[in-house]
Order: sequence, then C-alpha cells, then structure tokens
Amino acid sequence: MRELDLTPEVAWALATGGPWPDPEVLAGDARFMALALREALKGVGLSSPNPPVGCVLVKEDRVIGAGVHTRAGDPHGEIMALRDAESRDEDVRGATAYVTLEPCCHQGRTGPCTLALLQAGVSRVVVGVRDPNPRVDGGGLAILRAQGVAVDEGVLGEACARFHAPFFKLIHLGLPWVSLKLAVGSDGALGPAGRTTSITPPEVQRLGHALRRASEAIVVGRHTAEVDDPQLTDRWAAPTAPHRTFHRVVMDNAGLVPAQARVWQPVAGQPALRAVTGDPEPLRGVEDLRLPPEPQGCSLRHLLHELAARGVSRVLVEGGGTLVRAFLEQGLGNEFHRFVSVAPAGGTPLDLPLPPTWQIQALARWPGGRWEVWR
Repeated sequence: MRELDLTPEVAWALATGGPWPDPEVLAGDARFMALALREALKGVGLSSPNPPVGCVLVKEDRVIGAGVHTRAGDPHGEIMALRDAESRDEDVRGATAYVTLEPCCHQGRTGPCTLALLQAGVSRVVVGVRDPNPRVDGGGLAILRAQGVAVDEGVLGEACARFHAPFFKLIHLGLPWVSLKLAVGSDGALGPAGRTTSITPPEVQRLGHALRRASEAIVVGRHTAEVDDPQLTDRWAAPTAPHRTFHRVVMDNAGLVPAQARVWQPVAGQPALRAVTGDPEPLRGVEDLRLPPEPQGCSLRHLLHELAARGVSRVLVEGGGTLVRAFLEQGLGNEFHRFVSVAPAGGTPLDLPLPPTWQIQALARWPGGRWEVWR
C-alpha cells in the first residue's frame, strides 16, 4: 500500500473509492481507461441514481472526445464524448471508445448508447466492467459484437468495479453505499463526552468535506447534532460542481434536537430531514422520516431504503461513535474513513466492530495525522 500526501486531489480520490490508476504511468488500453476513470470522477455526486460513467474516444493514439454522465435523464458519458468530438470537428469513424461501464442497450429516459456508438462508426469499444442492471448485463456488448464492433472488456476491471460499486449495490440490494467517518486521537478516543473536541486542523476538515461532495446524503446522530451544532452542508470548493440535492439527516428518534439548531436552518438544495419513530412536534421546513423503531432507535435499514427512494446512491455517516457502531453491527457499512491525529483526544477509547475482512486500503498523511480508508 502506497502512502500519499493529503492534497485536494488525493482527498477526492479517497472519497470516491480510490486512489485511482495514474494514466501518466500507463500505456495502451490501460492508459486510456485511466483517462476515462478520471473523466468519470467529474460525475460523482451528480448522476445518482445513475452511475457516473466516463468515456474517452481515441483515434490514432489521440483523445478526440471525452464525456461523463452528470444527471439522470441527461445524455450518458458515451453521448457526451461523441458531442465533445463533434465540437472539436473530429471524425469519430474508426475510433475506439473507452468506457468505464458497459454501454446501455435499452431505451430509457435517453436512447441506447450502443446505437449511438454504432451510428457514429466507432470500430472498437473497450469496457472496464459489465453493467449488472438486468436491462443490460452483457446485452450491450453482445449487440456491439453482432454488428462487427471489436469489443474488449476487463481493462482496469478492478478499478472500474470499485468505482461503480455504489451503483452495483443499488442495483443488487436497493440500498445506497454507506461510508462511515470518524476523527479520533492517537488514543483512539473521540474526546471527552458532552464536549466538542477539534481533532483535525481546519485545513484537514476542509479536505474531509470531499466525502460530503462524493455523497448525496449525510447522516448524524442526535448527540452530534446537539453537542457540535453542525450545519452539515456541502461547502467544499473543489474539484467538481456542487450537488443538485444534498440531504442532511439527523437521527432524532423523539424529536429532541431544538428548533434553533443550525442543521434545521434552510439551505438551498440541501434539505434537512429528521428521522423519528414517533410523532414529535413538527419543525418548519424540516421533513420527518417516520421509521420503524429498533431497540437502539430508528431502523437504519429502513432509513437507507427511504434515501434510495429519493435517488441517493451514496450516504456519508459522519458521527457520532454510537451511530457508526450501529451501522457496523448491522452490517450496513461499506467502508470506514478514519482520521487519526498524532495527539490524544481524551475520553473513552472507541472500540468499533470492523468486519474481520476489512483492511486499510489507502492511507494519506498530513503533518499531524493520517487518513485511513478501511474496506
């Protein structure tokens, strides 16, 4: 495992499932697929519930077009790449298309990408990973081959499958991808109970916002909302466009978080949701999600289904320790982002039940600590 220095680019890579292959050190098909992945990163947080598919068109070893899918109902990455090539006055006939996910072959809100590639005269299609959607699932590749197009699949397949894992989970289970995040001291603690403890410096906190930009919803527990009084907004300045909708969710079973809390204040495009089990006094401008009760509060699985119904494919659980533990105990987490300071935080060390198969897959350092990614 290669250790990285924490920069905005590295933060975005870690937040989206990376680090990702570097096209500058690759050659041939792998290099161009890495460029398609780099293009796909521009659609994370924007395309849900559709996958942010990236595509580059190559002719005579030169990129002549590139595109990514950024909004459900808008053209897919292949169409955007074809349009990009047209805007450059490039001739696509005989070109190779590198696509991170198998081109679709059905009529939905947009036309099938297989037909668009055939009509454009593309002679070869290189795919990172197959689309498990039952409406595709190898059908796109079969149509292309039947029409005489050369097809290769599995180029940077592991990276492409990891990148599109949130979409795969949504297709297979109907549940969004869940990223868990906590900042702990060198002693493994979150800080003294009932008190806000700043564990990471402001510049690292800003880079940590990459996880919000990569998600469509953020979830915290009542204790975090009361003690820290956060806004829970996405306000990262780079490197992609801001969300069209970012859901701010507080697990507030009995409706105890006060009305003046900052999280309930209206923010354009970032609605506040309150997960409750009963019928508390309504809050102006806040939507209540009434969920079945569980011994420790609301049903987390039902919460995830509710968010998936709103088009959410990536969820960030940002605190506190009790909520993160509940997601882990119920097998609902997919990865854990742990920010570890070189200084102790104080309080009780946190012992989380990480799955035994999880290991540190990526690590980035800053002068006062490290960002670990467990999967």
